Amino acid sequence: MKRILAIVFVIVFCIALAGCGSEKKDLDLSALRDKMTSELSIEGAMSLKTERLESLYGIEAKDVKQQGSFITMGGTFPDEILMIEAVDSDAAKRIEEKLQSRLEQVMAQSKNYDAENYALLQKCAVKKSGNYVMLFISAKYAELQKLFDAA
Repeated sequence: MKRILAIVFVIVFCIALAGCGSEKKDLDLSALRDKMTSELSIEGAMSLKTERLESLYGIEAKDVKQQGSFITMGGTFPDEILMIEAVDSDAAKRIEEKLQSRLEQVMAQSKNYDAENYALLQKCAVKKSGNYVMLFISAKYAELQKLFDAA
């Protein structure tokens, strides 16, 4: 009787674990970019083409599976939003290094120029989740991160 109960318990436990597994969603970074600009009322957002990532950030097109990036040029704190899905984990590491370098460059420029923006930049960070790498340089970084996490 104990063996039968143990077997039933194991079967029920395995079924429960299988039922709790989450289905992986495909994340469309272009659609997410559009959602971010509309929901957060980001004006003057200019989408970046994958080919431009190399000249602006040193990110090679061969490392990019998809991306949904944009920049704004207005105001004292222009937005640089980079959301990139790398083709593999090695490419994700290279992209992460390039974005970290960019963040450090912007911080160095801002440190002596504008203390308020520098304080905002210290809250910005390069984040990596699997093959997704993102950098939100924006006064709305927290809201952008929430939208990304929800997607």
